[in-house]
Amino acid sequence: VQVMVNAENRKILSECHTAGHVVDMAMAQCDTLLPPTKGYHFLDGPYVEYKGNIPADQRGPLLEKLQTAFQDLVQADIETEIINVPRVEAEVICNRVAENYFNLSDQFKDETETVRIVRVAGWPCPCGGTHVKSTGRLKERNWGITGIKCKKGVVRIKYGQDWNGSSGSK
Repeated sequence: VQVMVNAENRKILSECHTAGHVVDMAMAQCDTLLPPTKGYHFLDGPYVEYKGNIPADQRGPLLEKLQTAFQDLVQADIETEIINVPRVEAEVICNRVAENYFNLSDQFKDETETVRIVRVAGWPCPCGGTHVKSTGRLKERNWGITGIKCKKGVVRIKYGQDWNGSSGSK
């Protein structure tokens, strides 16, 4: 068996995945801490979902703040850090922003089990994906937040490449 990695495809998918983590940090910077529930980091419509709701009249202003925060984080060129720590330590690192923000005991039954923590734009998150070396690497393809959608207690923050600052909120 011979396996080959398409380097260009891996690079763009790593950028996409990293951009999803930058969405998390932008949410935190905009004082919108909602529990994350799903990340879809693929080129056909990437997004991050959170449990909660944002009132319709607040979505447009929040989208503008998120777009600015995201672009500021990209411009800051913040290095990505990866560490492996026991679950107990991972819970302390990842849940310092809000109690049980990440419920790691559901996934890692043994508290000594190793958890991989990725810190993108300063935001720690348990993650096994591939990432670029720093937020500045998202400049080339002009990644950015493209929209907010809220439905049935789920907030979806959409993002993508070739961002032009246009807004879309539903």
